[in-house]
Amino acid sequence: MSERILKALMQLFAIIAKVDMEEVEGGFEISGGGRDIVRLFLRQELNQELVNEYIHLFDEYLTVHQGKSKRKDGGKKRTSVNSVKVLRICTQINEELTQKQKLIVLIRILEFIYANDEVTEQELEFATTVAETFNISREEFARCKKFVELNDQELVDDPDWLFINANKEENFTTGLHLCSETIEGRIVIIRIESVNIYFMRYQGSSDLYLNGQALPPNRNFILNQGSSIRSSKVKPIYYSDIISRFLSDDSTAKINFTTDGIQYHFKGGKIGLHPINFSEDSGKLIGIMGGSGAGKSTLLNVLNGNYTPTIGAVTINGV
Repeated sequence: MSERILKALMQLFAIIAKVDMEEVEGGFEISGGGRDIVRLFLRQELNQELVNEYIHLFDEYLTVHQGKSKRKDGGKKRTSVNSVKVLRICTQINEELTQKQKLIVLIRILEFIYANDEVTEQELEFATTVAETFNISREEFARCKKFVELNDQELVDDPDWLFINANKEENFTTGLHLCSETIEGRIVIIRIESVNIYFMRYQGSSDLYLNGQALPPNRNFILNQGSSIRSSKVKPIYYSDIISRFLSDDSTAKINFTTDGIQYHFKGGKIGLHPINFSEDSGKLIGIMGGSGAGKSTLLNVLNGNYTPTIGAVTINGV
């Protein structure tokens, strides 16, 4: 994201965020969950030095947008003036954000709104204004909203929702489930198919790690390609395990990729690949490891059709 976009987002977040502001000599002391949400958003975009810089900018905008109102009316509910500000900022940055970035911003805004138990009608109007300005469909807005407000006991029977817990099975008609036998609590994942993005949240109290970083409970994260969820007590859950559940719809034909005893010899007779056999279905993530000169590039060239195997065959669905 550009500097202009990030500055605009800090201003937008400052209007909507729920924070504790205590007036002290020379200004305000700022704390609370809203500030943590901004920091989490920035960490996924920037290095630590820039995170600190934009957090400072966020604090300055907070003083402008919320500090003045606290001095005047002791924390009076935000007025329609803020709705105008939200609309203006969203309109300014709409064309520069990708649709995927717009959905990430929407999720963060919903996090601000649901940061405590009291959600006002005006705050929901803010979120609706953002979604409409960003051309996010009503269906996808409703899914994001439901995801953020979902309690830890509620289930959603929908093919764009996946629940990972220790239960052997769930009584779903179309909803998705993945069993992780030793996990405490659950992981909830939603898919926004229009931009192929997945959001996840852990609802539990154990120490879980997403790509080596602590996974605090009830915070929303982007599930990127190649991600893994781990802990000392839970068998690793890989991105491919999760995606395969979304791709396992019976109405969608699976693709099977098979190598049958493939070997490859270079023109001079040197062996490029010794016999290899494997078979895997679509939706799985396969890793190829080996030292320099072991044949990784040669294997990929054979698998993608650039090289014809000297012996054996590569088939897709048997063809």
